[in-house]
Amino acid sequence: MTKKEGASLNFWGTSYVLLQPYLKPFERYFQEMSVDLSKAGFRITYRAYVAGMVLASAIGFVGGAVAGTLLAFYLDMFMIFRVLVPFGLAVLGGAFTFGAFYVYPQFRANSRRSQLDSELSYTVSHMAVLASAGMTPEKMFHSLAEEGSKDVVDGEAAMIVRDMSLLGMDLQHALQAEQKRSPSEKFSDFLDGFISSSKTGGDLKTYLLRAASSMMLDKRLKARAVSESVGLVAELYTIILVVMPLLLLIMFSVIGMVAGSIGGFNILTLIYIITYVLVPLGGLTVLIMADSTVGKEE
Repeated sequence: MTKKEGASLNFWGTSYVLLQPYLKPFERYFQEMSVDLSKAGFRITYRAYVAGMVLASAIGFVGGAVAGTLLAFYLDMFMIFRVLVPFGLAVLGGAFTFGAFYVYPQFRANSRRSQLDSELSYTVSHMAVLASAGMTPEKMFHSLAEEGSKDVVDGEAAMIVRDMSLLGMDLQHALQAEQKRSPSEKFSDFLDGFISSSKTGGDLKTYLLRAASSMMLDKRLKARAVSESVGLVAELYTIILVVMPLLLLIMFSVIGMVAGSIGGFNILTLIYIITYVLVPLGGLTVLIMADSTVGKEE
């Protein structure tokens, strides 16, 4: 266990020991988080996570109160604001921390799903090669788990091996357990086909080859769609950050020589706004569009 993992476990464990007796009546309101935590890859119970969430929110509340108190006295506010500002920042700090902890498992599950979908085609191709070499299904997952890479698929294979080695499950039940905690529908469908092929005595090598071929075709189609979207983003970049600012600067310069101002605004002020406000905002907009269009794992 790494130092980071140990510190994390200590935090959740300490939170659970301190707050569990007081949170027990409210557990039923957070039971749905158990599924999100499993899909997000957390290896803790939802009770421990909720306890940690409440403890972190309390810390955020106190931190907001301290920051608000220092701010109120530093700015020399009226007495009523010296009370309202710390209270408001305390509530804001606690609520923000609670909300962040509440939605984080969903964001992490979505991130893991994207990584699984991106890595799955290569992993299935690798498994097809192993099946062609005559390796048994159990040894395939052992081989993936022993690679020691940071791929999410290999981590899921390690969990399957753990279920078989430590919990005494056979391959079928271990794969079914993995289906329940997997955030990726594509990975769950692949495991379902793998289970069916193994259970009915089908040709596993043929199934893996066909699955790998289908996933590679889907990946090529997605890459083609991404390339088209990138072309659109490039055109928007040219229009928003190159053509439009130049046209506006030329137009304002010509108007400035004739009128000197537009709608009461000095031409030089408008040029500053274009240069230091509109162009950076346009660049930020294009970056956000490019980041949402092109996946990090494509």
